[in-house]
Amino acid sequence: MIIMCRDLFEMRLEKMFVLFIVVLSAFVTTIECNLTPRNIALHNYPLEEHTVQTSDGYLLSTYRIPALTAKRNGVVLLQHGFTLSSDVWLLRGPKEDLPYLLADAGYDVWLGNHRGNEYGLKHSNLDPIANRKHFWNFTWHEMGYYDLPNIIDYILEETGEKSLHYVGYSQGGLVALVLLMTRPEYAEKFKSLQFTAPTVYMRNLNVPVPASWIGKLRNYLSHFLDWWGYGETLQFARWNLHKRMCKAMCADGAWLRPFFKKIFSMIGGPVAANEDYEHILTEICGSVPVGASSKQLLHYMQLYATGGFTQFDYGSADRNLRQYGQVLAPSYNVSSIKNCISIYYSETDKMCGPEDVRQLGRDLQCAELHRLPYAAWNHGDFVWSRHARHALHEPIIAKIDAWRDGMEIRFAH
Repeated sequence: MIIMCRDLFEMRLEKMFVLFIVVLSAFVTTIECNLTPRNIALHNYPLEEHTVQTSDGYLLSTYRIPALTAKRNGVVLLQHGFTLSSDVWLLRGPKEDLPYLLADAGYDVWLGNHRGNEYGLKHSNLDPIANRKHFWNFTWHEMGYYDLPNIIDYILEETGEKSLHYVGYSQGGLVALVLLMTRPEYAEKFKSLQFTAPTVYMRNLNVPVPASWIGKLRNYLSHFLDWWGYGETLQFARWNLHKRMCKAMCADGAWLRPFFKKIFSMIGGPVAANEDYEHILTEICGSVPVGASSKQLLHYMQLYATGGFTQFDYGSADRNLRQYGQVLAPSYNVSSIKNCISIYYSETDKMCGPEDVRQLGRDLQCAELHRLPYAAWNHGDFVWSRHARHALHEPIIAKIDAWRDGMEIRFAH
């Protein structure tokens, strides 16, 4: 009984800590980090920085690592997940991280960023603070409808290619599906599509909070934000205080390191005994999260609360009617997508339930599922694990290599 009470107290303390940080993130000033260009330059890889302007005015920093071999094997775009940025791909360094491995293999590598993270805080005529209500009025739907196609068009024009390979981590898979469902003409601009831990269906999200509670919380927050206006949230990785805390909590031997790992495992899944993240735990802590819209967070809460996959629900028939011309938020039709997609997932990922991934595989016209063969593989392991090169990155590159001579692969449904 004592042990059960202690565990319950610790769980509540952890949830209160996470909630406190989320609320606090709306009121603390931030700094710019620019880890992506610094890390690439640190390892002496060639680097280009490009600014992509979306058709609705957002200015997105996009980074390019040109191929390192004389033979150019094609273009690969990597797209990050929710509250992340291009930094997420670059914490272990050459010989380990996917962008460097692709560049070494002769690919022209592009690292995309979405509106709202540290590389997407500019707009042609809106300021994220002075014009807060308008600047932050977006979800991942706009990322799929505007950001991703504008990034793709820019890359193809810059490189002279007609199509590219795509790797989307977590939300990076979701936005690609949104693009293919809402703008199907972009289907031909993908040679291959590979998703790692795609957060699409969320009915079986493994969190210690009932979906009904999340639904009620979303309704309360939605009513509040209707009055207050949408704004930035989950950006505390850009706080100086946060970075100092990461050094104190996550350095090798730090006495608070076990506490941080427990918080990490509560959110993303278990941390394997031999997966201590070595010297990069401080960098992981210091690079997550780097910003999102409060509306974007509400949209994710909606997916979990309802178990469906629809556009943003404004909470009333009148508002939905004004926005969509119908009283209910439109559903996404995943089965309309004709592209073949490779999906990598784990049985122990709390943020991307295996049952939901298998449902996505059944709903797609053409999909190939790859279950990671590890007893404890969490959401962050898809980019940070010491085993990621062998278990994930090399298979991804092998799939891309199969397209090198223009060969199209079709998967059995």
